[in-house]
Amino acid sequence: MLGILSLGPHTRYDIKQHMEQSTSYFWNENYGQIYPSLAELLDNSDIDMEIIHQDGKPDKKLYRITDQGRQTLSQWLSQPTDYVVDLKKNELLLRVFFGSNSSPEMIIMHIEEYQRKLEESLRVFEELEKWLLNMDHKDKNHKYWMITNQYGKNHFTSLIQWCENSIVILKS
Repeated sequence: MLGILSLGPHTRYDIKQHMEQSTSYFWNENYGQIYPSLAELLDNSDIDMEIIHQDGKPDKKLYRITDQGRQTLSQWLSQPTDYVVDLKKNELLLRVFFGSNSSPEMIIMHIEEYQRKLEESLRVFEELEKWLLNMDHKDKNHKYWMITNQYGKNHFTSLIQWCENSIVILKS
């Protein structure tokens, strides 16, 4: 939340929309998680809230990061993290591993379907890259967004290559 609010003031709806358009490829929160997080950040004085009255509509709550919130975000960014590479609970790999109990054609079908989904995801990163290349490169966030996007592109490209190689092996 603090990261999104560091980009500017947002309503709860804006926060969710911003996440869906930017971080949802690697981190997402639902409204059930956003509400308690905002309440906790308010209690800790990491953010403040302004109520904006609207004619004929419910009041809008606009959240802003405070100086303390920027410090909290900076401290969090400085902390070590647990870099977990999670291959656990991958149903496709489980099916491939036990594929000798099926036909190669069936396993190929599963891999091809997975590859189609990967290619759809890769197109999202390619479109995002076009947008990033057209934005102001002087924006302090630009290089970080480019690096994050490149991670996604490389990840999906690598998995697509795995699919292609696997299909060749299964067809031989």
